[in-house]
Amino acid sequence: MKQSIKISLKFMLLMTLILGVVYPLTMTGIGQVLFNEQVNGQLVTKGDKVVGSKLIGQTFEKTNYLHGRPQKISQLSPVSSEQKELVTKRIDERQQLEKTNKKVPSDLVLASGSGLDPEISLESALYQVPRIAKERNVTEKIVNDIINEHIIGQKNFILENKRVNVLGVNLALDQLNK
Repeated sequence: MKQSIKISLKFMLLMTLILGVVYPLTMTGIGQVLFNEQVNGQLVTKGDKVVGSKLIGQTFEKTNYLHGRPQKISQLSPVSSEQKELVTKRIDERQQLEKTNKKVPSDLVLASGSGLDPEISLESALYQVPRIAKERNVTEKIVNDIINEHIIGQKNFILENKRVNVLGVNLALDQLNK
């Protein structure tokens, strides 16, 4: 009996060492060597300063920037009256900001499940072009060209889902003023 317990404890310690120390360190080392940028969060730098990540959305509230999805997550039911009021309020605010009555793309008023999406649909990016161009005193074509340079396309069987990385576009917009 004591022998069985002793063997079991030794096996448990060995497996703890292998699975809790050796394996994680090995995978971290392989990741750092082969996939350094991805393992470190795909950080975006400007000079020596880290300004964000390609993987995590940030809030841009200045009117001369492209805005991403709302990052305030609610646990409201999609059919609740509170959710409807929240979305209606966001639509009104967006239409006032953009100075238009055009239909607002859904990802500008609906938060994602994580609230950290770094990308928006191409439709949402193009919806904001007139405001950004006016605020930066440039033509809409210039802003459109920058957005088109930052399209990330995903083709699924039939549909093509074009998305735009908000941080990438905003950094490119900042280069206009230099």
